[in-house]
Amino acid sequence: MTSPDFEAFYYNDIRIDTIDQHYHPHYEFYFFLEGNVKYTVDGISYDLKPGDFLLIPPNKTHGPNIMDNEIPYCRFVLWLDNDFFNKLANISEDIKFGMEYSSKNKIYKYHLEYIQYNDLLGNFLDLWHEYNENRAFKSTTITNFIVTIILKINRIIYESGIQRTSVPKKELYTLIFDYINSNITSDLTLENIASHFFVSKYYVSHIFKDNLGISLHQYIIKKRLHACRSAIATGEPITIVAEKFGFADYTSFFRAFKKEYGLSPKDYQKEKMLK
Repeated sequence: MTSPDFEAFYYNDIRIDTIDQHYHPHYEFYFFLEGNVKYTVDGISYDLKPGDFLLIPPNKTHGPNIMDNEIPYCRFVLWLDNDFFNKLANISEDIKFGMEYSSKNKIYKYHLEYIQYNDLLGNFLDLWHEYNENRAFKSTTITNFIVTIILKINRIIYESGIQRTSVPKKELYTLIFDYINSNITSDLTLENIASHFFVSKYYVSHIFKDNLGISLHQYIIKKRLHACRSAIATGEPITIVAEKFGFADYTSFFRAFKKEYGLSPKDYQKEKMLK
């Protein structure tokens, strides 16, 4: 590396026969755009398609096998010095997730969906433009682009469901039930629940719908309405009860309660207090 912290490359090669297998002491983020190429990392060979992304930890032997050198071999490559990468990781442990996962599980290739591909391509183009300009605050701006790229890749890996808990599906479903019941007054968003159990939002949504037949959101609403009904029956102020159990908008609470129980909250309270 010629830069002390990072180097960025954009290659568009044609009619090259071979690139030797090699290794280096820095981190490599490799974004494949075009070509007929097989790529080997740490002895594992991958058929590359546009939108594939490689995470290559330090000192892992890697390199391409060009299957057709008449087709342009096009890619972005980002190198990060080990010390620089660790400095970023000291700011946030999230930086290390993708590389650590790749090393531990020997999974070095990830595929981006169409929207993800174009989003990340835009980030690399911004990085490449900044890298080749001489503008104020260049180093800091490039660092921000690098952090954005790393975190987007890490999130894609995380949310793809690759990192799933070792808890069996049925048991995880039960644990989510228990968590909701114990935290019914908390901010129970899909994102928060997925994060708590270290699984993807997609995974939580589907195991819940498959087991119960309603969405996670519908179940939480029903549980909150049930808690509100019990509290209202004891004479607690209705607006305070609604807010306590997660209904910030009283109109929405009123409609949901009446739809669920056939009475308005006030009428229900009157009925119970007369008994």
